[in-house]
Amino acid sequence: MKHTRKLGIFLIIFIAVSSPLLAINWLDGQAIYPYNENLSLASDLTLGLTMSAPASFLFASPASDWVETGLSYGVTSLASYSMRTVLKNTISRQRPYLLPDNDATQPADTSDSNQSFPSGHTLMAFSSAAYTQTVFSLNYPDSPYKRAVTAATWALAATTAVLRVASGNHFVTDVLAGAAIGSVLGFAGPYLTRLVFKDKENAPTLMIGPTVGMQVSL
Repeated sequence: MKHTRKLGIFLIIFIAVSSPLLAINWLDGQAIYPYNENLSLASDLTLGLTMSAPASFLFASPASDWVETGLSYGVTSLASYSMRTVLKNTISRQRPYLLPDNDATQPADTSDSNQSFPSGHTLMAFSSAAYTQTVFSLNYPDSPYKRAVTAATWALAATTAVLRVASGNHFVTDVLAGAAIGSVLGFAGPYLTRLVFKDKENAPTLMIGPTVGMQVSL
């Protein structure tokens, strides 16, 4: 088990370090596609659906947990987007549609054409999927929504990753790195929230009755 973990960590580090340094490595060379606007728009749709998955907690959790879950997801999404932005602005890597033999079609806006690594769509999608599964597992393990929602969310996240490659926006290692980083952040978010609100009396709660209000104890 320890060797498996070490291998997993090594692979993540290898992908994160090597892929932006190599113009086209062997793995990337197996799946390079011209830009396809329809597939690119489809990846926007699957990302949106994936990121809306935590809305299922409106049905799976009591109203008193809504504020805490909302704050937790907001912080997790902000951390994921910040990581995406920092990496893209730090690491310069051309998108596949800029390759000499693959540049027949390009998007109307090419302002981010040198920000291929990592895949922001994939990072955000896997962050949402990991977050959704973790919250279900930690807080609502017996929920009837758990299996269906988590399976659909991971499927949408994986579809987003595939579409980002198939649409010519990213190399394979871009989406692998995005998936790894997003998953780590998505899994970490609910655990950190638990540490902050481990004393339930101090957690923000939403009270619904004759009047609706929010209570925050410090």
